[in-house]
Amino acid sequence: MQNAVVRRMACLLLAGLALIALASAHAASPEPGDPTYHSLRYNDDFSGLAGQTAPHDFWAPIKYIGIANGRFGPTWLSLGGELRERAESNLAPNFGIKAPMSNAYVLHRLLLNADVHATDFLRVFVQVGEMERLGSRGIASTTDVNHFDIMQAFVDVKPPPLLDDAPIVRVGREELLFGFQRLIAVREGPNVRRDFDGIRFNDHWGDVTIDLIAVRPVTDGQGLLDDRANQAQMLWGGYLTLPIGPVLKADLYMLHYANNLAKYRGLTGAEQRQTYGVRLFGASGGFDWNVEAAWQTGTYRNLPIRAGMAAAIFGYTFANTAWHPRIGLEANAASGDNSRSSAIGTFNAMFPRLPYFAETSLLVPANVMDIRPVFSVSPRPDVTATFGWDTLWRASNTDGLYGSGMALYANTNKVSGSLVGTELSADVRWRVDEHLLVGAIAAEFLAGPAIQQAVGKNVTFFALFTTYRF
Repeated sequence: MQNAVVRRMACLLLAGLALIALASAHAASPEPGDPTYHSLRYNDDFSGLAGQTAPHDFWAPIKYIGIANGRFGPTWLSLGGELRERAESNLAPNFGIKAPMSNAYVLHRLLLNADVHATDFLRVFVQVGEMERLGSRGIASTTDVNHFDIMQAFVDVKPPPLLDDAPIVRVGREELLFGFQRLIAVREGPNVRRDFDGIRFNDHWGDVTIDLIAVRPVTDGQGLLDDRANQAQMLWGGYLTLPIGPVLKADLYMLHYANNLAKYRGLTGAEQRQTYGVRLFGASGGFDWNVEAAWQTGTYRNLPIRAGMAAAIFGYTFANTAWHPRIGLEANAASGDNSRSSAIGTFNAMFPRLPYFAETSLLVPANVMDIRPVFSVSPRPDVTATFGWDTLWRASNTDGLYGSGMALYANTNKVSGSLVGTELSADVRWRVDEHLLVGAIAAEFLAGPAIQQAVGKNVTFFALFTTYRF
């Protein structure tokens, strides 16, 4: 067993080093600190191109298209898009539990957006998408295929500021991303990103930002224009970010989640869950940190909910050393259920990023604890390689393990083993320029007793991807 682990680690290391060498040989330009093209495309700002006659970029002519100048500010249009191709291969996907022995497929994603700024007080943003999978996954997935649909469509109303602030009222469909995306994320890894229908109020005073939301997640259909808000679920609450020192910031949030079709303990019922959380993050003198904790209360089928989560990332970057190596330590703990208690103890991260722990996207933070040493290098400013060794345990041996959508892996709640397993991973990314990103991921999940006793197996995962944004 030890020899097999060593061989797998050596293969991952060699694959990562080969990718680093390839990227270093052809690397061109560094990735900007604040990218021109953001993950949330509605955060792109091309207002600075007004009046420019010499385009700095091939796409500049469509980034600011002047329409009119009026009493309440200019009216202009910005067009953009994204093309992503991602090839994935798995041996024993989903631990081989009710899944094929292997699969391989290509995920295609095309997004096009139009951003209309109609004066300084009104904005309309629309994004359409076409997502397709070539090849068979062999297991059910709701995040692979979505033929021509409206991914985002909202109206921003910007009232005049009252207290040197910048208020925005947003109504419609949008992607949401808060903090480190532990609870609310866009779900970048899967083919279809996550979006919500509802209303959002945003305001900021200097470095202080507040968001108030009342939204429903969108259920993605595979047909044309058939995405709809999920009427069984709702999320509302507030998220505040503020500086509390020269090198320290804090997120404070209260979120209420309702799901009329939640499943726990083999039953289906109404879940009403409140989440109270805090995140502290910053960097100084080569050190970086990101610490978060949340507590959940509420009811499920009239049973009380008492659950919690804690997460921490600490790292140090040797900025004056070749390749700027960074050593880090990541740890997570999300509570599980005790069937002998009347309270529901399973933590529900609601809408977390995927992947959450490491690269295989097998588990969400519910009834899981882990610790992950990481090592990163940047042979060029636009190339980053990260290697990790993640070890995971069940928080409660009377609760099971959960995948995307809080789906319970069959029989994992009936086993006695505590160790879930160990995941070895290598992730290499090359930011060719402000438009193009190329990357590769290799990971091996070595199943522990909690998986093996449920007839689960080791998982081998590979991915190659490229994203072009304009």
